[in-house]
Amino acid sequence: MTANINELVGEINTAFAEFKEHHTDELRAIRSEIEGVATGQAAREMGGATVGNRLAVSVGASVTKGIGENPAFAALKEWNQGTARLNIDAGIRAAMGNENFVPTDGTFYPSQPERRDGAVLKPQRPLRLMDVLPSRPVKTDSVEFVQLNATGDATEQIKEGDEKQGITFAGVKQSAIVATIAGHTTASRQVLDDVNTLKSQVDSVLSHKVLSRLEHQLINGAGGAGQINGLLTQASAFVPTIGTTEADIIGEALVAMANAGYAPGLVLMNPMDWFRIQLTRKNETDDEYVFGSPTVPVPPSLWNTRIVTTPSIAARSALVVDTAFTTVLDRQKVSVLVSNSHADYFTRNLIMILAEMRAGLEVLDVNAVRKLTLPAIVP
Repeated sequence: MTANINELVGEINTAFAEFKEHHTDELRAIRSEIEGVATGQAAREMGGATVGNRLAVSVGASVTKGIGENPAFAALKEWNQGTARLNIDAGIRAAMGNENFVPTDGTFYPSQPERRDGAVLKPQRPLRLMDVLPSRPVKTDSVEFVQLNATGDATEQIKEGDEKQGITFAGVKQSAIVATIAGHTTASRQVLDDVNTLKSQVDSVLSHKVLSRLEHQLINGAGGAGQINGLLTQASAFVPTIGTTEADIIGEALVAMANAGYAPGLVLMNPMDWFRIQLTRKNETDDEYVFGSPTVPVPPSLWNTRIVTTPSIAARSALVVDTAFTTVLDRQKVSVLVSNSHADYFTRNLIMILAEMRAGLEVLDVNAVRKLTLPAIVP
């Protein structure tokens, strides 16, 4: 009788355990589906996606279900010692990602990008010519001066009463024009107010472009109404009689000017022409350079005279200058003006930004500037 009762109790316990396990699994499945629906709804609200015709299953729901079904975790739940490992049956696409790197069917959280202040400007080449030419302020739009020439040389009086040698002086009036160089752009008042550094960057670019044009005109200006008469236009041509290489021709011009009483202290060249001179080696089989080592370059100089390179002078041309006879005339330094008075800019909320300067070039003696033609490049 007791055995039958025990057997009956065992069957009841087994049936109850099976019933509990069955309904526990169903509850877990229902909970997982609810969490999946909630996750999918959140994904839609945040701009996420669904997989096929079903919502993307969250990683959290997969973890919850896996822990409940894994017996190793059940043992840990009873405070038993040990370890447990769980493989989640969910693709990485179910995880939340950055909006800039979102899987095709994943969700994302909008991130906040870092913003660099201002805009990135292109590099501006250095302007070296104004640093080496003397300058002085002027108060008018032109400067007049007289170039004085003397013809004849002194000789001895052979006998008392003989006519002494006469020397003839002739003066030629010259005029150096002060030119206006300017450039402008237009921007809206809103963008200048909203971008803190934009105004200063625009000022920098416009100012550099004005100064770059001045450097170009100081060398190449054709003269005439409203234009600078540049160094190349006024220079006296030098024809070498000894030199054949770039360095030799420049050296001969320096000596010829010194013999005429000038003190040339500046040579203007194109940067690539100077680099060709730097490439000169001691011989064809030796990598040793004449004008310094590439790892320890020497300052730009030839025949103890400073070399200044600028792209404003054409390749294969050079100028030798005695700066005691050349002056940059400074009527107005670079200024940047802002106005809304142009046309209908006031009613359109537009701003004109104008960079402007006034300058000229005074060459007191054209023989103090010599222009050279360097040898043609042989391929």
